Amino acid sequence: MTWPFENDTSAVEKKLASRSIKADKRRSVFVILTIALAVCLMGTLCFLYSAQQLKTLDGILGQYQAGCGGLTQEEVAQLVDAGKFEKWGCTGGAGPARHEDGVLRISYVSPEMIDLMGYGEITGAYPQGENELCVERTFFRYFGLPEEVGQTVALDLGSGEKSYTVTGILEAENDSRIFTIWIPEAAVDASSPYELRFRYAGSQGMEPGQLRADIERFFAEMGIPEDRTFYSSSYFGMVDLYLGNGMEVYAAALLIAVVCAIVIYNIFYISVMGKMREYGRLKVLGTTPKQLKRVVKRERRFLTAIAIPLGLLCAAGIALIAVPGYWSWGDNIRSGVVVSLLTYGTVLIATQKPMAMAGKVSAIEAIRTTAYSQQQSPSVSRQLHRRLTMPRLAWMNFSRNRKKAFVTTLSLGLTGILLLCVSAYANSVDVKEMAQSQFGDRSQYLLQYEDFAGREFVEMQKENPLGQTLREELAALPGVDYVTAYNLTCVEIPAISAIPGNSEHEPFVVRGISREDMAEMYGGGGVLEGTVDYRQLLDGDGILVCPAGSALKEIYRTGYQIGDSITVSCYNGQTKTYTVMGIVQDVQIGSSSHFFILPEEELSTLYPEISDFTGYVNLHTEQDSDQLRRAVFGAVSDQRVAVSGLDDLSAELERGLRGELARDYGILVFIFVFSLINLANTLITNLLTRQQEFGVFQSVGMSGRQLSRMLSFECLYYVGITLLVTLTLGTACSLAVCRVFDRIGMFGTLTYHFPVLHVLLFGAALLLVQSVFSVCAVRYTRRLSLVERIKAVD
Repeated sequence: MTWPFENDTSAVEKKLASRSIKADKRRSVFVILTIALAVCLMGTLCFLYSAQQLKTLDGILGQYQAGCGGLTQEEVAQLVDAGKFEKWGCTGGAGPARHEDGVLRISYVSPEMIDLMGYGEITGAYPQGENELCVERTFFRYFGLPEEVGQTVALDLGSGEKSYTVTGILEAENDSRIFTIWIPEAAVDASSPYELRFRYAGSQGMEPGQLRADIERFFAEMGIPEDRTFYSSSYFGMVDLYLGNGMEVYAAALLIAVVCAIVIYNIFYISVMGKMREYGRLKVLGTTPKQLKRVVKRERRFLTAIAIPLGLLCAAGIALIAVPGYWSWGDNIRSGVVVSLLTYGTVLIATQKPMAMAGKVSAIEAIRTTAYSQQQSPSVSRQLHRRLTMPRLAWMNFSRNRKKAFVTTLSLGLTGILLLCVSAYANSVDVKEMAQSQFGDRSQYLLQYEDFAGREFVEMQKENPLGQTLREELAALPGVDYVTAYNLTCVEIPAISAIPGNSEHEPFVVRGISREDMAEMYGGGGVLEGTVDYRQLLDGDGILVCPAGSALKEIYRTGYQIGDSITVSCYNGQTKTYTVMGIVQDVQIGSSSHFFILPEEELSTLYPEISDFTGYVNLHTEQDSDQLRRAVFGAVSDQRVAVSGLDDLSAELERGLRGELARDYGILVFIFVFSLINLANTLITNLLTRQQEFGVFQSVGMSGRQLSRMLSFECLYYVGITLLVTLTLGTACSLAVCRVFDRIGMFGTLTYHFPVLHVLLFGAALLLVQSVFSVCAVRYTRRLSLVERIKAVD
């Protein structure tokens, strides 16, 4: 604002700012590039987060809301004819089968179900004839077959080996050896039950609670028992899933803003220091401190006005390419405004000190000032004679402006620390160890009744497919060290089923533990409360509760304390009440958690008609092989027994880990670019502002080679200090990160491995910058004659 008695100097200030930007194009390019990169990275994070949320929500909203199983074809037709479905689909399971060392999941899936569940595209057509199939593409790749529609394959789908014609190939991503096979409806056994899934008509915008109540009422009207119905937990939990908290995005954006602020501060600081003489001349001509500040402000606004839109456009382009079709104008405009305000605030903070320096300088001080004079130590060395070697001269210049050196090495050191943390974590995570911590009792193969629960599980145990005969056969296989087996059964707990929100007939796995296993698993500190004395549990009708962290409370909305009573209801009609005598930690023995543990004799009390309660069989091997895998799969003839391999889980976890590390390294690349911009700006400014100094050095005998060595050593000091910070603080931080993740336990046991290769690559990148700068600096100094450089003033 200009008061009536003041002169309006805005036109002059605008012209001075414009000339300053044109005169120092290198500085302007660096500022624009730095701000644009920061905005691009923050905007990309926000836009991708929004697109991914929309994609997830679209997948949830487009999929099913509820369903029911155990239906006949007539019941499916009756439910569909009621006219209550917006979209629906049905499937008929033919059960699993095996082909060599792979598992085939065979089912009939209606075309409506494929669209409803988003199973993927089909190359070719869905099978119609009884001897036609649709096969997953990875099946052909794994078994070395041609990936062609129309070929004939020989498979045993449960009724002997037959030849089938492939009419379609399912395009789905799969890293395991479990393959999807779709059969036509004509091949489904007449007695096989169907499963129906649907989206309820008129559910758009309806509250989840009201929608669920309407669906429950519809099921009751159609005579579908509650124990045959189910609801999509993903759909009814979509609000929390969609909104999330986005804390990781905000934390990353804040980190980027901090790094950006450091770089911008250094660029403006060096620029202002280099223009002190110019500001002094303006002071002599009558320019006030406020006017000088306004000149710097105009430069700042102009550069920021170019950089922010440029960064947002780049971010939008990346987001549109990475996640096409999920651009949200509302969310992204809001994110763009937030990113713009955060960036502008960062620029304001970063330029506050340089702007204040420009306003405070006096005319006399400015004429005497160089880019280093204000930061030079006032002390004078007492040494009368010093050996002026190139490393010493380089160190004298490096330490002349300690603040500038500190800011530059800080940005580079931060990159090194983050690199060491991410790469040490990546090196220390053993994917196989992570998989073992989630798989069986750290075995190589796990056999279980994967597709059976509740009454079906109990009926399966009566036939005993995991019995002693199979276990002895598996133990005799070459390469199998030993076999472990665990007893389980299924019950219902009416008190839990009665809690609102829980299923009415929820099956619970109860583990039966032997005296020896109890002493081994819970004798070394696995008891959280109470006792695990086998005899006391047996005599006092005691039961152990394993809350599995907070899983029992979060999933089933309940918890237990010592002395509480638990009544179990068996599928043979028996009920029995137990007293909680101990709370114990979760000990992994299979693929899922078990919340309740009884002495193994109690299982026979609950189900006297079952002679063998084996529910998990774990095969332990020193080293896995394709021959052993084929032998294991060949030994298990009962198709109802699911065979899982540790390597399959490892492959899935490794794929997820690669995606996570790719994102982390991507952010590191952006931060490293910021740091290199800062280093390049510092080194180039040194080169441009010291031409007179270099001329004086060469006039008293310094050769061009010595000048090159001096400049190389200056750059090497930045590289050396950065590597020192990386190797000291970075190592400490990476050790702390790995220790934290090791305590969490979700990644298995982490063994710290120093990332030698990553540090070498980081050092090589810095040395490459140093080499390129040295060559460019020498070539630049040769462009001017010695006299021209000595005469240089600014």
